[in-house]
Amino acid sequence: MSDDKLRAANHPRVQFRTGTLPMGLDGSVRLADSAAGLMETYGWDRMVYVTDLPLTTRQPVISQTVNRGRAVMLCLPAFGVLRAQEGLRQELSRLLRGKSAGAGRSEAVDEAEDIEGGDSDADTTRVIDGFGRTVRLLLGMIAANQPAQLYRVLTGCLAIAIATGAYGIFYGSMWQMSHTVSVLRMFLISVFAVGALTFWLIYHNGLWNRWPNREPDSVEKWRARMDNRATLGTVLVAAVMIYTTVILVLLILSVVIVDTTFFRAQVHDEPFPWGYAKLAWLTASLGTFAGAIGSSFDNDDAIREATYSRREHVRRQIVGLYEDKPPSRFMARRGLR
Repeated sequence: MSDDKLRAANHPRVQFRTGTLPMGLDGSVRLADSAAGLMETYGWDRMVYVTDLPLTTRQPVISQTVNRGRAVMLCLPAFGVLRAQEGLRQELSRLLRGKSAGAGRSEAVDEAEDIEGGDSDADTTRVIDGFGRTVRLLLGMIAANQPAQLYRVLTGCLAIAIATGAYGIFYGSMWQMSHTVSVLRMFLISVFAVGALTFWLIYHNGLWNRWPNREPDSVEKWRARMDNRATLGTVLVAAVMIYTTVILVLLILSVVIVDTTFFRAQVHDEPFPWGYAKLAWLTASLGTFAGAIGSSFDNDDAIREATYSRREHVRRQIVGLYEDKPPSRFMARRGLR
């Protein structure tokens, strides 16, 4: 926003910085430890830090404040998806006018065990209340993870899925099977194929949070459930994107490769366009099963980094949530870049 527009809106001069605040050894952002020094270094009167790291108590945390309200941390995933930009804009506008954080309701946080990802020493912590708050956070977490990044990393999976499906196009038995199988069964095969790919990506890359030593009603347990739901949602979206790509590629190949007259002679029916579509659909399911195994050849670290937002990936490294990776203390010491 330009200075003229800021003055017209009775806003002070705003300076934007991109960077990260250091995390503690428990994977939490220590806003209280960093805010005062940053404000002094840059000459700021107020500081608003927007993070894509989910902050939770037993409910989604939307903001925390320190330094008597002069420094505020906003949790982007807590704003959801549908009206995230509008909600964030309203909250930023409120803070820039010198008002306190207004979204959500205040909740007491007395110890480090009372919050995951956030600062237990914050002056105030505000959480989302009301119906649908968990779904709102979940969708925000999936959006912050950006499933398209995972899709771009799974090149081996995609290549093997397309190659296997293309191989099936050459077999007349696949033409006949695709013609006789009902749409309902085709749909169930699709669900099974996408589910198998999703399961294998999560299992093979150690993405499931399986900490055994948690109290049933602890904040840690609540966060673990949210982490797993977000992981499942992120990987599922990426798997659907892969499956859709395979279908489209195989549809083009089937139209180019399979002669309509020969296809008609095999199935004794008019193959265009529904026959070609069902052939691509069935062979794509077959290819996706092979693609699940093919994902084993993709780089594990690249898949993990692409599955989560940058801050969530760093938190998992620090805490040691990846099953075959020990906690990384080096990552905990990284600061504002």
